[in-house]
Amino acid sequence: MNLQDNLKKIRKDNNLSQEDLAEKLGVSRQSVSKWESGLAYPEMDKVLQICKMFNLNIDELLNQDITEVKESKESKSNINKFIDDFLGFITKTVDMFSSMKLKSKIKCILEQIVIILLLLLFFLTLGKVLSFVVYRILRGLNFLIPNYFLVNILESLYIIFALVFGALIFFHIFKIRYLDYYVIVKDKTLEPSKNTKEVNDKIYLEKKPETIVIRDPKYSSYRFIKSIFKIMLFFFKILIIAFSFFLLFVLVIQFIMLILSFMIIKTGLFYIGIFSSIVATIILNLTLLYIIYNLIFNKKINKFKPSILFVTSVIFIGIGIGLTLISLKDFDYIDNLDSNYYFYDTKVIEMKDNLFIDNFYKVEFVESDIDDIEITCVHSKFYKFEIDNSYDQIYFRIYDDSNFPNQLNEQLKDFNNRKIVDYSNYKIYVKASKENITKIKENRENYLKLQNQKYYEELNYQNKVDKLKRELQEKEDNIYELESKLEDKENIISELENTLKEYEG
Repeated sequence: MNLQDNLKKIRKDNNLSQEDLAEKLGVSRQSVSKWESGLAYPEMDKVLQICKMFNLNIDELLNQDITEVKESKESKSNINKFIDDFLGFITKTVDMFSSMKLKSKIKCILEQIVIILLLLLFFLTLGKVLSFVVYRILRGLNFLIPNYFLVNILESLYIIFALVFGALIFFHIFKIRYLDYYVIVKDKTLEPSKNTKEVNDKIYLEKKPETIVIRDPKYSSYRFIKSIFKIMLFFFKILIIAFSFFLLFVLVIQFIMLILSFMIIKTGLFYIGIFSSIVATIILNLTLLYIIYNLIFNKKINKFKPSILFVTSVIFIGIGIGLTLISLKDFDYIDNLDSNYYFYDTKVIEMKDNLFIDNFYKVEFVESDIDDIEITCVHSKFYKFEIDNSYDQIYFRIYDDSNFPNQLNEQLKDFNNRKIVDYSNYKIYVKASKENITKIKENRENYLKLQNQKYYEELNYQNKVDKLKRELQEKEDNIYELESKLEDKENIISELENTLKEYEG
């Protein structure tokens, strides 16, 4: 920047017209206009006058950017004020303690300890709650981001936020609880008093003693506490920004759900309820993002519009949920294995003496005259049934073997026909003779007993190993102790030998 630009900036920052500045400098308005347009250059005495008037030096006025110079000076001034206020806070605290009685000092210290413990308990509890919520959220985002990295960042941010915010609360409580009652104001003015002495026609004025001001608004705020609040506000904005990214992710999911909702348009009232609920949640999400945007950039929020949008969204969400619940009474829930949505898958296994079934979940035994074992599984067409009978153990495996688009298309078709089919339902029937069924059950009980016996034997063995390890550790400690004593004895013997040699010499 040059003189003409700086001169314009100075004049506008001080709300001066060209005539006002000309009057202050003792020149005509046309002269100031020529200086600002670059058609003329002020005389040196006028340059010096401008510098003195606006607290600048010649180099700053002629060559530097006035805006940067001003910001630099303000920054240095704020830092100095911050340091002065902090030191003043410490000085006032020391003065307060020096003026307090012992009982009051003990009471004050105990109160501060209690406040610190309460703050610690509060932030630990809040941290546990937030970690639980974040863990639940991250479980759904596991396929998108590395959880350990994000968790470490969030934990660090929370620790910093807790320390800053906790310090702010602690200092503020200490100030309003004590310093605002014990602010010492030193008055150095000299005034006549009752104890005024007159010696040799000279009057000696005594200094007024220090006085205590209770809750004087003049001493009720400290810049460094405000600075701590600004730091806390900065980290709070960071948390809000992180939350806004989560809301943006949710917004994407909401639009995807809105598009997918058109696939169930034939459900009528159910579709209307779902559609209105999704639209209302989108509006609610956008309202929150609007509020967050204005908070981050310190813009004025029109409270009326967000309030109306928020209330309207909540109302429509409630209406949508109500319509959805009402329409569900017209849907048929199908989980009957005898319906056309399930079929029978039968396999035959040769009976063995040690054969048993691993799990009896959803297994029903049916007595029959057949020699072998006939196993029938009733399941949907989207699931596959397999049997593993290796090592005399029958293991059932039921898993989804369908193509996802085909299954989704089929389920949407059922849903549009107001049917909800439980395709995951199944049942296993084991058909065999009464003797074989009894044998299978007995073999399983014997297998479980054997497993329990092995478990307790391993547990007992592990306990013995742990006991031996502890004994070994104790013996190693005893050996170490004996070695230390032996080393001490050797040192004593060595000292005695040295003493004997000195005596003999």
